[in-house]
Amino acid sequence: MKKIIYILLALMPVLGRAQERVMLIADPHVLPQTLIETEADFDSYMSRQRKMVDLSEPIWMALMDTAMKYRPQLLLIPGDLTRDAEPESHAMVVASLLQLNEAGIQTLVIPGNHDIVNDAAWEESYAWMYERVVARDPDSHSYAAEPLDGVTVLGIDGSHTKAATGSLSEQTLAWILAQADEARRKNHMIIAMSHWQIIEHMDKQTKLESSCRMKDADAIRDSLMMHGVHVVLTGHFHVNGISTYRDVTGFIPDSLVEITTGAPITYPCPYRWLTISEDRTSLSVETQNITAIDGIPDMYRYSRAWMAEHTHNLIAPMTLRAWNRVDEAMGLIVEQFGETVAQRLMDNCIPETDSAKVALVDKHIGNTVVELYLLYSDANEPEYPQADSLAQELYREIDAMIEEALDADPLLKTVLLVPMTLMAEALAQEPVQSLVEDKTQWRSSHPDRTDDLHLTMRVGDGYVSQDLEEPASGKTAEKVLRDGQLLIRRGGRTYTVTGAEQ
Repeated sequence: MKKIIYILLALMPVLGRAQERVMLIADPHVLPQTLIETEADFDSYMSRQRKMVDLSEPIWMALMDTAMKYRPQLLLIPGDLTRDAEPESHAMVVASLLQLNEAGIQTLVIPGNHDIVNDAAWEESYAWMYERVVARDPDSHSYAAEPLDGVTVLGIDGSHTKAATGSLSEQTLAWILAQADEARRKNHMIIAMSHWQIIEHMDKQTKLESSCRMKDADAIRDSLMMHGVHVVLTGHFHVNGISTYRDVTGFIPDSLVEITTGAPITYPCPYRWLTISEDRTSLSVETQNITAIDGIPDMYRYSRAWMAEHTHNLIAPMTLRAWNRVDEAMGLIVEQFGETVAQRLMDNCIPETDSAKVALVDKHIGNTVVELYLLYSDANEPEYPQADSLAQELYREIDAMIEEALDADPLLKTVLLVPMTLMAEALAQEPVQSLVEDKTQWRSSHPDRTDDLHLTMRVGDGYVSQDLEEPASGKTAEKVLRDGQLLIRRGGRTYTVTGAEQ
């Protein structure tokens, strides 16, 4: 009898827990309409954006209405709450969050690169939140909170004024790891939240956009895993993605799942729901999109058209970053053909001005890049029949672009056309195939494809199971739009993007 009583006493904290529902929003970039009305060059600003900042207030209000309707136990926002840290923007966000708090919906946020003008302003705006956490890092805006029974949320602050790339000091990382150890001692499920990504969601992602991941991300990733952190919520990249990193060296026999959530002001206007099991051993992810706001009854179509038009704005900076790394390719040319040939290539065939470089790239691969970005934004890319054909089209257009550049020197063209096209395709293939196949560690012995939109993972003793369900093959899936709703046809059945059968 005593043994049974002891067992029951030990189980009481677990038996008293309930399944918890968590709402997850990333990068709302709120800008009040009143500021838009007084900003003289706002139209010019919007012409350079892929973000629908002009709709950020009604989109934010739609999200707040959704929270009030469904009453989750917790709302989490991993950064970029505001357009550019305007006091009025923070005031609008805080007013909404305090209303949720009054309705019994707890809220936790962490700053992103668009949220900090000075540290004191952030601390003043969110003092009400820090009053409720269980521990504060003295050197950053990081914190540990216990908003739900048996759950610790680690807010990891990598923000620095005017810095696009997040970073952690040694002191802050040590503090975070100590908080993780304390949560593990309490047998809590640990959910970390960072604005910047910790792991890549496509191969070479950091080379394409260096600010997407935290500085020294690999070391931070390994440290978190060693201290019992296996689930990280991130934003910043404005694209939905769930990626699983598994250590295959045996040194850290563990894994980490990173859930990156796209921005509601960027196609397809997503947000997420997390469901935490009663016993705190599993976590489910569902993804939904904002379907309508006042004046726009079909946000899916509207945001997709906006994205298709404005993604061209990404081509110029991506092109110039690529040209700035031309030394990597030149090194191979020097190695195979000598410095004279390489210098002649630079003098005769490389466009002289930035605008000419961008024009050459846009002419050949601009439309394909836009389509690939839309595909990436939709997530679970292999479910689209056109995924592989877009990749092949990109490779063909890269070849055509190189051929046009070499036309300026016909003699050089006869020598370099074949090796340069092969080299360019080899450099492009890893990130592009990783994207269209939705696999990281592509062409390795341990590739990962984790469903980007809906997933259930088991977290026992803080350890993510190694046998996450492999998503269905893209060859048997098709996405369709019906009455403004995105649906997936798979195996003769039709599902919503959250997995609900229709």
